Amino acid sequence: MVDIEKLLETIAGIEKKIEIIAILLAVFAIGSIIFWILYRSRKQRAFKQGLACLENRQYSQALSFFGQAEIDWGINIAHKTPTTILKDLDRLDRIVTKVAEAARECGHIVDVGSLREMIRARKEIWSNRKYLKFGSHSLKAAILERDRQIVNSIEKMRSQLRSTYPKNSAA
Repeated sequence: MVDIEKLLETIAGIEKKIEIIAILLAVFAIGSIIFWILYRSRKQRAFKQGLACLENRQYSQALSFFGQAEIDWGINIAHKTPTTILKDLDRLDRIVTKVAEAARECGHIVDVGSLREMIRARKEIWSNRKYLKFGSHSLKAAILERDRQIVNSIEKMRSQLRSTYPKNSAA
């Protein structure tokens, strides 16, 4: 009889541990979802604030917000598929265009033509299925080096673009 009682106690202890693990996993999942929502909204907030400032003719503030949006921009690594990469590059293109527009309104001449060409070149690579490995979201080795060169060029140009942002950040 004593062995059955110990067995029941052991089973109860295991069930309790399983319940605790399930609760911790649920809390982690909910926390991850909340983090992701806040992260995405933060990335979009600066761009939306920049649009509002641009509409209200607050060009210096708009430039500051668009600059923050450009700094915050990145490829969505959680869903790194050709479709999401193209969407992210479209978003960068919109941000860069708005940076140039706000800078022009502030009296700065900002040429983003070369940067936009590099963004278009990267979009062409990721939109062409023949450059992807079969059954994968990865680029073939033959085009991978070209993509890396474009990424490096984009990053250098983005770094140069940042010199146009106001020193006193509105974000």
